[in-house]
Amino acid sequence: MTVARTIGRSTAEVVEQLELDGDLVVTLDRVAGVLRQSGREPDDAAVRRVAYDLQRGGWLGPLRTRGVWEFLPGARGGAFGSGDRFIEFRAQHAVNPGWSGTLAMESAASLLGLAQRIPEREVVALDAAGALPKALEGQWRFVRFAMPAAGRTVRDSLSTWTLEGLIVGIAARPSSYQDLPGLGQWLPDAAGRVDADIVISLLAGARSATRQRAAYLLGAGGNVEGRSSILTAYPATSAVWFGPRVAGAGTFDSEAQVNDTALHPYLVVGTGA
Repeated sequence: MTVARTIGRSTAEVVEQLELDGDLVVTLDRVAGVLRQSGREPDDAAVRRVAYDLQRGGWLGPLRTRGVWEFLPGARGGAFGSGDRFIEFRAQHAVNPGWSGTLAMESAASLLGLAQRIPEREVVALDAAGALPKALEGQWRFVRFAMPAAGRTVRDSLSTWTLEGLIVGIAARPSSYQDLPGLGQWLPDAAGRVDADIVISLLAGARSATRQRAAYLLGAGGNVEGRSSILTAYPATSAVWFGPRVAGAGTFDSEAQVNDTALHPYLVVGTGA
């Protein structure tokens, strides 16, 4: 059903430019920039008035993040949201470009086309100084991990961990990847595509346990050469755990020296040991 929306002279040029540029979220600064492109020199009051008119006309939809709105283009035939599950994440980066949030764990696996299941709560990685915005509280969970640049990329305008970053992130925080059956499903297909040299560089400042678990994950996915490369660069020092410490349970990778009491039941292939 098509729902009529209003558009005034003061907002028509703004809507046209937002549609041409394919904006997904809109801030007051973005509105001001578009007005300047059209030859106007608006003050703050004028910018807020145009933003209000866009909301009232059905072109800007409300978000939990303050100071930013979802753009609702005419192609939708009405003032309907996109259903983009990352819309608040986009809004946070739009209103605060310096925010450290990066899609991580199950969210990164989903965006990279690895995981088949959308997580119940999306996951964002934050650095030591980063905070989970109020707009994401209750709907998102976070992991405290400062991923180096080599382990991050941009997909669909979203900051996310790479495949190599995902391997290192899981190795560092195994309990933070909460869909182990899904991990066991996609790891054998993905491990062979992992660039072990990048993983080795990402592990430069990591603890030995993280390095060993990263090697184990590659081996568990069938990438025995990648596992060997990591262990050559960072030899295993002592036995570590992937999962709860339960004596006599799970499986033991003698090369990586990893006791796996959590992931192994879901793996399609063995550890390659």
